[in-house]
Amino acid sequence: MNQQHQHQRDAAAYQDFVSSAVDFSGCYVRNGFVTATRSVRDIDTNSRRSFVYNIPLISPSLAAPPMELSAKIKARIPSPSGNKLAVLVEESVPSDIEGKGQDTKRHVMEIWTNKGHQLAKRIVLPSTINGPVCTDFAWFGGISWSPDETALVYSAEVNKPKTASYFAASSKEDDKEDDDTIVGGQYTLGVGKKEDWGEKYGTTALLALFCLNVSTGKIGAVENVPACTNTASQTTDGNHVLGQPIFSPCGQAVVYTGWDAGGGGEMPRRLGAIYCYHRPCQIYSSPVSQLLKTLEIDTTEDEDETVADDNFVCITPNDRLSRSPRFSSPSDGVAKLAYLSHTKGFDTHNGCMALHTSDWCMSKGSVVDGSKKVVVDVVTLPGERGDGETISGLKFP
Repeated sequence: MNQQHQHQRDAAAYQDFVSSAVDFSGCYVRNGFVTATRSVRDIDTNSRRSFVYNIPLISPSLAAPPMELSAKIKARIPSPSGNKLAVLVEESVPSDIEGKGQDTKRHVMEIWTNKGHQLAKRIVLPSTINGPVCTDFAWFGGISWSPDETALVYSAEVNKPKTASYFAASSKEDDKEDDDTIVGGQYTLGVGKKEDWGEKYGTTALLALFCLNVSTGKIGAVENVPACTNTASQTTDGNHVLGQPIFSPCGQAVVYTGWDAGGGGEMPRRLGAIYCYHRPCQIYSSPVSQLLKTLEIDTTEDEDETVADDNFVCITPNDRLSRSPRFSSPSDGVAKLAYLSHTKGFDTHNGCMALHTSDWCMSKGSVVDGSKKVVVDVVTLPGERGDGETISGLKFP
């Protein structure tokens, strides 16, 4: 009996320990409120539950109780002004009217206006354009608003080519419709089978960037990227995995991280990434002005006559590791692009990164040459903890 009580006490202690864990994400300040999403582990159901906190800056003591998010909500991205809110929802759709078949999942982007209180539009992200949206914002994933709040950029899986068995019966009509179908390729690596990043990223193989106009609902792939992952082979040969996209403050370009997946010559295989942060990656910039203009037009008549955007630019060509780009607010026509970087990289699973900045010209929509600066260099050995306000030379409020 005492042993049973001990087990109950141990289980209760473990429950208290797990439920008190702090795992915050999506923290931002809009309209005088601090909004944060907290994820809590539910050991009884072996799942995670998410809660949204809205805390007024004027009087934090008047904060309302947290609100639990539905498991269908995968991301909540506020616009720069706070007037709009993009909500990524994962829905289950019956495969037939009677509901006897297996349900399929789809992603829907909901656009809420009036400071997030009014649902203005629901845009289904077609599976014919891109695969599942990557919602792992701790590493590969990312969704970002344009400065004028008319478009979103997101990272999503590249669709596999259509395949068919050698022994599948086909009609002449099927042959006409599926000219791009690869017969016998369903079990071939690079065609029907993808090489994923392993471990936690067993469903992540190739990620590309896509822009969505929130008014017309049109979606377009960002084609001027390294190795053009949207059309290249699904194998590691000549590819990059693109993620962490963010619009530049001028709205003319998208800045993102590109991981070498065979295209850069340093990663012959896609090894695990969840506990290994030394996978070769660099930061790139791709102009998207022409793409955004195309998406603004609610018709497909003149799409063949559109002008292509300029080619991409590698912002960190001399760094082996560069990731997590962020922009500051512009001042006097210049914004600061901050990112984590390590010139030589490190041989262990993880290591210290330096904090670098570069100037971004608002008129040209590109990085100013020779403007790279080291804000905090790589710390080889840990030093003093600071006085609570200044850490590594940076003063925090």
